[in-house]
Amino acid sequence: MLFPRKESSVVSQNQSQVYAWDGCILYVTREHLNNAHAHFPALLQIGLGTPFAITLGQHVRSYHDIVVMAPNVNHSTDSENQPYLALLIDPDHALYRYLHPLLNGESFRSLPASSLASFHPQFQQLIAGQFSFDQARQLVLDILSCLNPNTLPSLPWDVRVLQSCRYIQQCVPQQHPTVAEVAAHVGLSESRLMHLFSQQLGISMRRYILWLRIRYAIKLWAAGKSLIEIALGAGFSDQAHYTRTLRSMVDFAPSMLKAKTILVSDTISNEGKTNLSKHFITP
Repeated sequence: MLFPRKESSVVSQNQSQVYAWDGCILYVTREHLNNAHAHFPALLQIGLGTPFAITLGQHVRSYHDIVVMAPNVNHSTDSENQPYLALLIDPDHALYRYLHPLLNGESFRSLPASSLASFHPQFQQLIAGQFSFDQARQLVLDILSCLNPNTLPSLPWDVRVLQSCRYIQQCVPQQHPTVAEVAAHVGLSESRLMHLFSQQLGISMRRYILWLRIRYAIKLWAAGKSLIEIALGAGFSDQAHYTRTLRSMVDFAPSMLKAKTILVSDTISNEGKTNLSKHFITP
């Protein structure tokens, strides 16, 4: 157990919090239950009450205090109505350098609660909704540095795969580059690029572009856009298409929409400038 349960006058018992920025999503909740799914980001899960339950694929349900999970691992999580934190990090994001060595070639690793014992006060503030966006980002860095003080000097992927990711990020959501366009940009054949991309990141380029559209949709959500505005702004055909995609890629929609969610993001304003936005989602 990481720390005793503590009631807060800042965040009500049924509220969840999401801090989102490019390549990272920090999800803090008092009730988390999702269906089996796999997603592009790697995952760090921390039980802020009693241990939480994890089911990996067809394996037996097991309980853990802290879990590090590789990208694209089929799993479901049940916090059993206890405070819980999930950090999703894209494997092409710089912070993935901290998680990759912790996995040591495995897809899943369980860590003891004592690994983060010094963070008890910060976790209490976080679950109470007392952290600003900048404080939450700093907490993420502090947690990762504590778990792995000897980070990799660079991401463990082919530099041309990373160049492809940067190029695609510059295009989406305004444009959806073709494999041919990306291959020409990084100096590879289409077949070689597709092989490298799926081999190293675990998903196709088409699926990667879809994930970037979901990330952009989260920014629109934080800016207070309606569901139809989010769907169309992120390039989905309609609201139903956006909702299905969100559920299939992160299984976030069911858990987030059950109760009020505080969403804070470095969103994009109408003038195209980055700003912080907080939006309250109610049932």
